[in-house]
Amino acid sequence: MNSIYIEHNPFTVESVFLINGTEPAPGCKLSDYKEARLQLWVESLFNEIQALLNGETQFDVTFKGVESDYIDVQGAAEHARTNGMIIALRWEPVRATEDRLDEINALMAEAKKNDQFSKYIEDNEQVRNDFHEAFNNDFNVYVVATMSSGKSTLINAMLGQDLLPAANEATTATIAQIIDDKTTGSRFLARRFSVEGEQESHPDVSIETLKIWNSMEGTQEIELCGNIVAMQPRDHVRLVLTDTPGPNNSQDAGHELKTMSFIKDSRRNPLILYVLNGTQLGTNDDRNLLSLVAETMQKGGKQSKDRFIFVVNKMDAFDPESGEDVGAALGRVTEYLEANGIRNPQVYPVSAHLTRLLRKHPDSLTKKERGDLHTLTELFVEEPMMDFPSYMPLTSRVRRSLEERGLSGVLKRSGLPAVEVMIDEYIDKYNVPTRLNRAYTALHRAISLGMKETQLAEQLQREESELALINDEIILLQERRKKGLDTETYKDRVRREGKGLPKFVGSSFSTSDAKFRGILNELSNTISSQGEVDASRAQIELSNAERQLSFLHNDLIGDFETVFEASQQHIKDELNDEYKKFITSIFDETRQLSLPMLQGLKESIQGVSLNLDLNDRDIQIKQVVSGQREVSNSRWYNPFSWGSTRTVYEYRDVKYVDMNDVWKQKRTLVESAFNDLRSCALEKFETDKNKLVENYLAFIEREFNEKFDALVNALQTQLTDKGKREETINKAKEQQRWINDFKTKLDNTLAI
Repeated sequence: MNSIYIEHNPFTVESVFLINGTEPAPGCKLSDYKEARLQLWVESLFNEIQALLNGETQFDVTFKGVESDYIDVQGAAEHARTNGMIIALRWEPVRATEDRLDEINALMAEAKKNDQFSKYIEDNEQVRNDFHEAFNNDFNVYVVATMSSGKSTLINAMLGQDLLPAANEATTATIAQIIDDKTTGSRFLARRFSVEGEQESHPDVSIETLKIWNSMEGTQEIELCGNIVAMQPRDHVRLVLTDTPGPNNSQDAGHELKTMSFIKDSRRNPLILYVLNGTQLGTNDDRNLLSLVAETMQKGGKQSKDRFIFVVNKMDAFDPESGEDVGAALGRVTEYLEANGIRNPQVYPVSAHLTRLLRKHPDSLTKKERGDLHTLTELFVEEPMMDFPSYMPLTSRVRRSLEERGLSGVLKRSGLPAVEVMIDEYIDKYNVPTRLNRAYTALHRAISLGMKETQLAEQLQREESELALINDEIILLQERRKKGLDTETYKDRVRREGKGLPKFVGSSFSTSDAKFRGILNELSNTISSQGEVDASRAQIELSNAERQLSFLHNDLIGDFETVFEASQQHIKDELNDEYKKFITSIFDETRQLSLPMLQGLKESIQGVSLNLDLNDRDIQIKQVVSGQREVSNSRWYNPFSWGSTRTVYEYRDVKYVDMNDVWKQKRTLVESAFNDLRSCALEKFETDKNKLVENYLAFIEREFNEKFDALVNALQTQLTDKGKREETINKAKEQQRWINDFKTKLDNTLAI
């Protein structure tokens, strides 16, 4: 058997592969995986090993890493076995993940006490942002569904009380954000935010108040803060559960766009609970959302699949005694999801209604609810088919955690507690390691900055004659910068040459064009082929087309936003490279650049943090029409005309409508709207690209000279003042010892 050793560190995102005791050759796929997260390559792992070993099929595999990653390797091995491979698999466990967060927090506190080192964190934008991300405890779970799925019931079940308005009353028409806070008892603090920026609050909100807020015109978002009883207390993670409006049930067209952005967010990878009605599948809105989910899931690795949990609600409606089969019903759900492009979907049947009744205080149950609870409890206890977790693709770790919660048998069988454990599993598997990686990256960047500075100071330990020579070179450097390197000339050149948009922008626009044309042609063929139809049928067909095109419009906006962010980062990276070239051009003619001190000075100046992000003064506020209201909107796009107001078709004396003629007019309007959107997006790309260039040039004008002079003047003082020089050298040695000790602690904290 071939011996395979795999070691994966999810905190530093580093892997080791040994094939029969030897590292794979550079350039092969396994070597490419060394600095990539396991979930990006685990599904193709055994095929790559087989290819590397010329078709061999027998492997003795040892995996060293965290348990959740080992479970993914297990899954990949199981799949490989179905393709004829023979795989023996062993696991070498490593230290628990959350313990490391405690240690990182302690290291961060230690870093802040060191005034010099904390400066590297605070003064560098990238380091500062990484730390903010690493120590932000909020973990987002978005609940997405179309109407009649029981979404509000499911969330109320997780809260342990009826707080959100249920269906047929005042269903969610705004975005409701629920923040887990274990200190509030049974109370929920609430705040209502309006589109005008006003807010009102309530210290102990009731369902009646939320109904009123939810139905009030101008409500933008509702924030609730209280105990989500379904979730276990965690020291380092605070759950933020967001109830999103159904796409056909929103007071604000922008809410659909926001819901779609949650689904498409492959950078932060929030967890999505997609709630389906097990008794009713196949609405148009469901198909639209599922097509978006399918597209998102296909773009990434295993994490892109893991972050979508398909919860099949209302499964208590099936009656086994009447011959209804839960397994067959779930099979239909799987077929439905696969028909909508979701490969190998993992579905989780639940009865949110039963979970909610079991968790509500007995005194608050109505007579009907007491009857429902008795009937459902009897059904779930006595009928083997109603053990919902038995249908779920749960890992051994999730099943173990579910058992450790000490839940009653009927509560476990209701299915929702297993989904709640899945949320915990996702946090352990992805959120905490990602945060640790960001903290590790940020601290290492700060360490690098600190070491450069201390090493520069160490170079002051030289003979007086050599120091005088360096001082002469620095004087020449200053003169050359002032005379020969005119920043105005440099700025004019950069402004004249500009920065082109990245190639992937054009490719993305082509993809968007193809997506739009494909759907528009499909609609055209369907509608035009109908010929003459009665007026009511025409209205239904055109309304359906309007809904689909409005969804497509928002989908394209989301695509443009994603590419815009990538384009901005690409331009920033180019400008950082431009800055390094600018510094190199200043030092190019320095005769003694080979001296480590001058090389260190150059690296220190190149290491200055560029803050190129667009700020508030760069964003122009404009008035756009949304529905019938004028609102301030800083986004770059204009709402799609079909999505902002519903078209009312009037047919008086006309009995029939020629769909071909009607659609020709509508198609022209739709194509015009898309072209306007595309032009608007391209203009935004160009405008903000140019703003980034101007921000860079403003940095050269405002900050560069100041920082350059500060570094050079400090160095000159140390070169000419022996006392200052010795003081600087001693401090540098002490700081270097501290940094080396700190680096050792950091590496040990995240080592596996």
